[in-house]
Amino acid sequence: MSTLPDCIRVEIPAATINMAIARTVAAAMAARADLTLDQIEDVRLAMDEGLAYIIEVASDGAMVTCELCVADGVVSATLASTVVSSTVAEPNPFAWTVLTTLVGDVDLRVDDGSIRLQWKVARDASVQA
Repeated sequence: MSTLPDCIRVEIPAATINMAIARTVAAAMAARADLTLDQIEDVRLAMDEGLAYIIEVASDGAMVTCELCVADGVVSATLASTVVSSTVAEPNPFAWTVLTTLVGDVDLRVDDGSIRLQWKVARDASVQA
């Protein structure tokens, strides 16, 4: 039986000092989805890697919106901010590899002065809800 998504949206200034807030919210949402302890840590690290990139390319004084949703054992995250142009630096190859290894399903879009990074983590099939 599927359930409606349970979502939380947090908006923080695009500064690394604020990353802990988003990491904490991400871990709480992962726990709410009954993810394993390893997966909860993966979600926390994915938030860290994703935010670090978004903050790096965001416009000066920009805000970053972090939306996390939980539905049917899946945590989905959307990180978004404004950028000066539609041409931004490519993600660090190592950081991108870490992010895609942690969450698998990653989508990055840059257009019309905005950037959006989305990813999902599903509860391990062997874990009973």
